Amino acid sequence: MLRTLAFTLFFLMPGLAWSSSDAIDLLERMTRAGKELTYQGVFTYHNDSAIQSVQIYHRNNELGEMERLISLNGAAREVIRSNDMVTCINPEVEQVNVSRRPLGQGFPSDLPRRLRSATPFYEVTLGDIERVAGRQSQVLAITPVDDYRYGYRMWVDIETDLLLKSELLSETKAVLETFSFSSIDTQTPIEDHQFKAQTGGHEMIWYQSEPGTPLDTSSDKLISNWQANWLPEGFSLVAAQNRLRANNGAYVEQRVYSDGLSAVSVFIEKTRSRPAHLLGVSNVGAMNAYGKIIHAHFVTVVGEVPAHTVEKIGTNITFQLSGTAP
Repeated sequence: MLRTLAFTLFFLMPGLAWSSSDAIDLLERMTRAGKELTYQGVFTYHNDSAIQSVQIYHRNNELGEMERLISLNGAAREVIRSNDMVTCINPEVEQVNVSRRPLGQGFPSDLPRRLRSATPFYEVTLGDIERVAGRQSQVLAITPVDDYRYGYRMWVDIETDLLLKSELLSETKAVLETFSFSSIDTQTPIEDHQFKAQTGGHEMIWYQSEPGTPLDTSSDKLISNWQANWLPEGFSLVAAQNRLRANNGAYVEQRVYSDGLSAVSVFIEKTRSRPAHLLGVSNVGAMNAYGKIIHAHFVTVVGEVPAHTVEKIGTNITFQLSGTAP
């Protein structure tokens, strides 16, 4: 019903349709700006349990994208990304983890990457002009049509189209997470040495995750005995992989379902590989998780969606013996 109402409003109200199209165009420009421009600055990430200030360097040239994030609070953790290869340096536990970018995750500016396919499930409108990090910005509101996903408010730099601030909103409109630049520079070139790790003086243990095996998501029922029998309207399987868990040698199947903007991951692992596991609902900030045991496997649903969404998805996952899938 809500989806039908959204479609009806979109096509019957010329002003709203024009405004939504204009807002989506701005979101697409914002996504390109976040990937293509060179910039450096300091942003703050805030959820209900932590406030983190981060220095960011980002550059895109003939060698591709380079990005370095340095935590300015507590231990000097660093994340260095070269295209899709991510290196996480954590001096607090003396570890370096190298892997390809996890499925369905990325810098906040990646959020609206596939928004055009998600528009039936969100109303996207332009708001006022407000000032963030000393720059004029256009406010965007992304409001879901049901209570199975979160909404967003975004502030986009009028001069460069870069995302300057975003808020993640619960189904009751409460602010769950805030990302906001306090300063940003788009004019100064960034030298190569600024993408090198500065953390030193520690003996580090290196871990490298093997790339997962991509699965053919177009033949969902053929590639897995696991079936998601309920998903929010508009969600579909967008990525899947089998990967080897580094710490215990067990295989984990990961399936990512998305409507184009919101996403949930389903992790499936044999119970013998880990004695303790989440059962029921848990949350950290805006991230909710639901775990249960099905057919001697731990099944965990995780996503930045409301708690009742991950629980409903998890309780509707079933195991189908070969040849018995519906």
